[in-house]
Amino acid sequence: MSQLFGQGGDTVWGNHTFAADDLPKSTHTHGQLISFRQSKEISSHNPVDNTRNMSAEESGTWILAHTPSTFQKMMATNYSFGIERDEGALDRNDLDHTKWTNPLEVRLPNAPSMKIYCVYGHGKETERSYWYARGDYQYDETLADSLDAECTDPDDSQCQSQRPPLELPLLRKTWMDAEYTDEAGNPKVQNGVRLGEGDGTVSLLSLGAMCVEGWKRRRWNPSAINITTVELPHRPIPSLPRGGANTSEHVDILGSTTLNEIIVKVATGAGSEIEENYVSDIREYSRKIQWD
Repeated sequence: MSQLFGQGGDTVWGNHTFAADDLPKSTHTHGQLISFRQSKEISSHNPVDNTRNMSAEESGTWILAHTPSTFQKMMATNYSFGIERDEGALDRNDLDHTKWTNPLEVRLPNAPSMKIYCVYGHGKETERSYWYARGDYQYDETLADSLDAECTDPDDSQCQSQRPPLELPLLRKTWMDAEYTDEAGNPKVQNGVRLGEGDGTVSLLSLGAMCVEGWKRRRWNPSAINITTVELPHRPIPSLPRGGANTSEHVDILGSTTLNEIIVKVATGAGSEIEENYVSDIREYSRKIQWD
């Protein structure tokens, strides 16, 4: 789960009014990573619901608030999800292990002869943002952190820890709004999931933004390592379960003829024969991100 938090925060993933990969005439921005529709459970007795939608940064804070303190500590001591533009700070981050999984907070190695090839698929609808619903207030069930916690067996339905006398139900019951589907919407919504571009699993911004823009800047690529980006269109054969030689779906792309030809060229020292190829608008989307 920790690796699924959006790196770069609102700078990369958008805010309440805009996201770099919003399509023209979108009726709802992907920048609101989690949005709430008023649930029937609430509207039946409380017509005023002040639930607010959340950007990527706000969603991350909200999700962490619903996890045990042990998980929160693990996240704080091992991961970072921001963006660092100061070159002095990037230099110091070389020695900070919490930054190493985030390409926006560490630099590529000082290896001018190195080559990087970004090869990924595009053309399969991919989850990008979400509709949620909220119900009544409920107690925080994360009691394992309390001093007098008694339950240790999650399978024992009869085991209950004693609640503090003044504990109040402060959390709202939340769930993905799977009842909501809008196939004609922009963006399309399926079972509470707003769909965007990608390889069926990974969003297009995650796949290509650093390749076409981020690593073109010296602060993240100090030795100007050459970056070659190759997008492969998703053209599966419907009768084949794994898509066949021209699939570009996540994981199944490993069976793609074009991808394997590229791998062989790199492995045999013929990487110079690989030419960039774009089938999406990733370059346009990436230019909209506030890198500087």
